[in-house]
Amino acid sequence: MKPSKYQSLVQTKVSAGESVLLIAPTGLGKTFAVAGDLATSTEKLVYAVPLRALGTDIQEAIAGFRPDDRAFRPVLHHGGLQESNLFSEEVIVTTYDQVVAGVPGLPLSLPLKAGHAVAAALLMSRLVFDEAHLAWAISDEALPILFGILASRSRLGLQSVVLTATLPDYVATLVADALHLDLISVGSGDTADDEQIRLREANRHVHISPLELIVKGKGESQQLDWGPLDAILQETSGKRIYFANTVERIHDTYDRLVKAGIDTSRITILHNRMPSSWRGTAELEVKTRFGKGSKLGDWLLLTNQVAEAGMDISAPLVISDPAPVDTLVQRAGRCARWFREGPIEGHFFVVKAPNADTTKGLTAPYRSALVRLAIESLPTADLSWEAERTWINQAWGGGPKNATKAVAGALGQVTFALNLFDRAAQERSPSEIANVFREILSVEVAVEEQGSTRDLQDLLNSGYRPDTSTVSLQQAWRLFGSAQGAARTIRYDEGDLEVTLATRVQTGDILIIPSSVAYLHRQKGLCFRDGIKDSPQTGMILSSEWLIPPHSARNINREGGRPQLLLEHTQSVMRGTAERLSREGTYRRALRKILVAIEPAKEVEALADAIAIIATLAAGFHDIGKSDKKWQAKARALDPDGLKGLIGRTGNTNFRIGLPHTPPGYLATLTAARLLLGPLGAAEFLVRAIALAAVRHHSSFVNPSRVQFVFEPEPDAEAFVKAVLEEVRAPVSVINNGREVLEEAKLPPERDSVPLLLPNDDLFPIYSLVGRAILMADREDASGQELETWREHS
Repeated sequence: MKPSKYQSLVQTKVSAGESVLLIAPTGLGKTFAVAGDLATSTEKLVYAVPLRALGTDIQEAIAGFRPDDRAFRPVLHHGGLQESNLFSEEVIVTTYDQVVAGVPGLPLSLPLKAGHAVAAALLMSRLVFDEAHLAWAISDEALPILFGILASRSRLGLQSVVLTATLPDYVATLVADALHLDLISVGSGDTADDEQIRLREANRHVHISPLELIVKGKGESQQLDWGPLDAILQETSGKRIYFANTVERIHDTYDRLVKAGIDTSRITILHNRMPSSWRGTAELEVKTRFGKGSKLGDWLLLTNQVAEAGMDISAPLVISDPAPVDTLVQRAGRCARWFREGPIEGHFFVVKAPNADTTKGLTAPYRSALVRLAIESLPTADLSWEAERTWINQAWGGGPKNATKAVAGALGQVTFALNLFDRAAQERSPSEIANVFREILSVEVAVEEQGSTRDLQDLLNSGYRPDTSTVSLQQAWRLFGSAQGAARTIRYDEGDLEVTLATRVQTGDILIIPSSVAYLHRQKGLCFRDGIKDSPQTGMILSSEWLIPPHSARNINREGGRPQLLLEHTQSVMRGTAERLSREGTYRRALRKILVAIEPAKEVEALADAIAIIATLAAGFHDIGKSDKKWQAKARALDPDGLKGLIGRTGNTNFRIGLPHTPPGYLATLTAARLLLGPLGAAEFLVRAIALAAVRHHSSFVNPSRVQFVFEPEPDAEAFVKAVLEEVRAPVSVINNGREVLEEAKLPPERDSVPLLLPNDDLFPIYSLVGRAILMADREDASGQELETWREHS
């Protein structure tokens, strides 16, 4: 694909590592602009979208940039589908919630104990926030959190890319200046004569007009008559799309159309509250009927936010419920979308209520003031890019004065966001952050018939999973309350999935609710009863189907598998750690940028080399606790015919040894570092951070000063320590002091000697990066496979 002028400009900047804020209309190839350089180079990319439904199209588009490379496989990762292995792949397409919780090391759909490794993966990546304007509508706190992430990354010299079609010029300038983003607005400045925007303006003609509803009744009994909407949906032939603001309105519209006698085979319903397998079928049908290259047909799509941005579909007639201007522009982008083949026309209607009282019920879940201004400012001419920009500049965020004040206020509150990260990390609670994003954070929900005797735990143990629907975290709490103690949850805790009685709701859960609260309908998906006792003749399905998942999360291999001696395993991990932090690739580049930011007066390459050496030393002691007499005795009992010498791994994968083995590595690393380097002085805290990263290679929650573990090393342990010191080429005088390292490792550290290393700590990025390097080297040695794309030319 040949890039246009604006795409070439963006690709030049992002391939050079610059951070960019890009404003471009829908359908103009923003994804190719910010990721198209992957066609000829390797670059770790995390591409975040606000809604799960947008991910598949982005994944397919990026995969197409390198079609002949079979090893190039972008993965999808969100609450409903986890394809990623600790964000180890070259390209991960994920959702905002996963990124926002991952930044402080509190991942939502990955093991919480590996949080520092996820935080490091984000530090190593080009981070793209697509459709960033949607943060405005999430909650009052969401915008400061996104700004906080961008500000923090800017301070560390890390690359961020922000994409939007609907940010006002004055807001974009304010944000770009504050967060050090290079602002590119297509159609102005260096891209004023971009060939794609010229073609779009010449060929695409979309007329916009209100579709006014009728009011029936008077006073408190007045109701909206949806007749005008139903009439246009029924009487217009060809392809048409209706964007409803809520799933309930989709259901109501479908029921009215069915009652009026419309052929249901011509209707496709697509929304988030459909069981996953049903939704997959619906998405395929939508692409077949409304996707690029689809044939003409008499089709109707009833949908909501899941299709308004990022989904490459089009129809000549599109109708939308009243919404803020950014949402309306996105929905209008699905009208007469494909302009490159020649002239194309469409009509975009916006539903409008005749008075303020009836408007209130139409605007949910959006702020009514934002919706009102968007409707009052409807363009009178065709929706050209200039008309869209004028509309956005007038109506976004409640108008220029209100929007500027709110965005400036959010920029001034980034400290709030960063403090929230620290609090969440201290409490080990991603929900501290998740609650701020409650309208885009999701929980998977299944239904079980009240009184059912199915053994759900047995199904779970047999590899089956419920075919779940997605609801917001806020909706999940409402369902939990309505279940009145009868809800159950599937939750991953200490290595096993268990069905338990639900006492709370959190992201990552699968919530199982009784059929007294909700049911399934084959066309409409998950339906809430809301106190209504539907008759059994209405096509209700009272229990979710349980299936063997077609896509399983690819878990990193645990301890066990091939038997290994402790020294063999340790040397492999040391070499894997050293290679990651010394050789040119994503680790070394991230480390270099971070050091420039936090130690600008130091010689960066020399300091990076020193960190690589200390990290390698720490990796040498990451499993020193396995040389304990009790640990070795249990290992031999599990595998009596195993290897002779200090065992690092047994061949028995059915049982765990269950003894802590990482805490002694903390003081072992500190002592060895002092012997190797002399008095640590100002470097003391850095070495402590690296030592703690090694101790936490199994769990980011381990505090070596609080673990009840008495380390009694085997006689061979001293020789093991000396071999570790030899691996880092320590002088003979240091190697001969191996006994001192071992003696110190036997002691518990003082509590105040173990750093907290909260997300706002200056050394948190280095701690995370080193922790990930050790963890991934450890896991690769355990599995005998390369699990991560990190090298310059992988």
